[in-house]
Amino acid sequence: MKFPAFLLLPILAACAALPSDRPVNLQLTNTGAEPLSCRIVYGHWVERDLGTLVPGTTFDIALRQQVSDHALFVNRDDMERRLMIENIVCGRLANWRDSTGQVDLTLPRQQSAAYLEATCAAPAGPGRVACDLTDIAP
Repeated sequence: MKFPAFLLLPILAACAALPSDRPVNLQLTNTGAEPLSCRIVYGHWVERDLGTLVPGTTFDIALRQQVSDHALFVNRDDMERRLMIENIVCGRLANWRDSTGQVDLTLPRQQSAAYLEATCAAPAGPGRVACDLTDIAP
């Protein structure tokens, strides 16, 4: 018995409509003793200021991850394009550029992730802010 081709179209359309991205929740916590200024740096040197992260508090950042290559992004406000994430950085309020540290996103760019947890803290003396990816969950 032959199966009519027009009955295959909805099945093929459903296969083609597989999700191309998934939500990723990033929790970024300041575990140090002084406030930090944090930013997301997108491709082409576009930045989003996350504001001041005071000691003991957490930013809850909604990201997306492409299924195909695990790239991290957020949708632009008009939902027309993706803003690909280059870095997430934090620095001291004073002397920000010379004190920035970045969250290492290498691991989530290599595997599926639904939840990321990271910490940043300024050292007691001079120096760069240290950021660590402390948890990743699929």
